[in-house]
Amino acid sequence: MRVIETFRLMRQAIDYIEDHLEDVIQIDDVAKEALSSRYHFQRMFHALTGFTVTEYIRNRRLTLAAEELVGTDMKVIDVALKYGYESPEAFTKAFQRLHGVTPLAAKKMNVKLKAFSRISFQIQIKGEVAMNYRIAEEQASIVIGKDVVIKYDAFQEIPAFVERIWKDGTHDRINEATGRPAGTLLYGYYFDFSEDGTKRYLMGTAVSEEGNIPTEFTVLHVPTQTYAVFESKEKMTEDIEIGLEIQNVWKRIYSEWFPSSNFEQVEGPCIEKYYWVDEHQVDSICEVWVPVKRKS
Repeated sequence: MRVIETFRLMRQAIDYIEDHLEDVIQIDDVAKEALSSRYHFQRMFHALTGFTVTEYIRNRRLTLAAEELVGTDMKVIDVALKYGYESPEAFTKAFQRLHGVTPLAAKKMNVKLKAFSRISFQIQIKGEVAMNYRIAEEQASIVIGKDVVIKYDAFQEIPAFVERIWKDGTHDRINEATGRPAGTLLYGYYFDFSEDGTKRYLMGTAVSEEGNIPTEFTVLHVPTQTYAVFESKEKMTEDIEIGLEIQNVWKRIYSEWFPSSNFEQVEGPCIEKYYWVDEHQVDSICEVWVPVKRKS
C-alpha cells in the first residue's frame, strides 16, 4: 500500500536526522532517505508536522544540548561545538530562544527547560470520502494583485489579510485596474517558499500584458505548469467559517493524496481559485491547484 510506504520513508528520513544530529546535515541527503526531491520533501514535512526541516533539526539539537548541560559537566563551548554552533554567542542566542534561559543558567538546578521530542508518523485509516481531483495543464500568465508575507500560520494570517483588503477597498481596486466588475472574486497565489517556512500570498488576477499596472500592486509571473486540481465540497456561506473547508482540503492533500499518489510537488505557485456559485454573489466555491510531476 503506497500510503504505508510513504510514511515508512518519512520515518526513515527522521531516523537519518536523529543519527546525524552531531554532524552537518544536508536537506538533500534527508530527502534522499524519503526517495523524494528536496522541494517536495520540505513541503510535505512542513504540512504534516507544522515545522520546517531546519526548525526540527535545530530544536532537536537544542533539546539534546540542554540534556547534556543539565546531566553532565561539559562546558558550554564544548556542547555548542558538538551540535554545530561555531561560537558560544550563536549557541546562547539559539538556546535562549527555545528554552527561555541561557546555557549557563540551564546548568543550575530547578531550571525549566523545553523538550522537543522526536517526531513519529502514525498512519490512521479514516472513513473519509474520496478526494475529487483532476490533472490539468495551465498556460503561463502574468498576475497582478496585493501580497503579504506569511510568517507563521497561513490558516490564521491569510483570512485576516483577505478580510483587510476587502474592507480597505484594495480588492475592488485590483478589479478596477484589470477591467473587471467590482466584487469579482480574485485568486490566491502561494509563492516564494523559503526554507525557514515563510512564503508570500497574493490575491489577484491575470492580465493580458504587464504595462500600465498601478505601482501599489505586485506582479507575479506564473509559468506553464501541470497541476493537480482539488475541489472543495462546501459552499462558502455565512454559516461556514471562511476558509475552513479550504484548510481541510490542504490538509488532506498532504496527509492523504500525496502519500497515496504517484505525484510529487514541484516548484511554482500554488493557486486557490474562487468562483461565485450564482449571480447573487452569496455562495462561493474554491479549487486548490498544486504544481506536480509524476514520480520517476
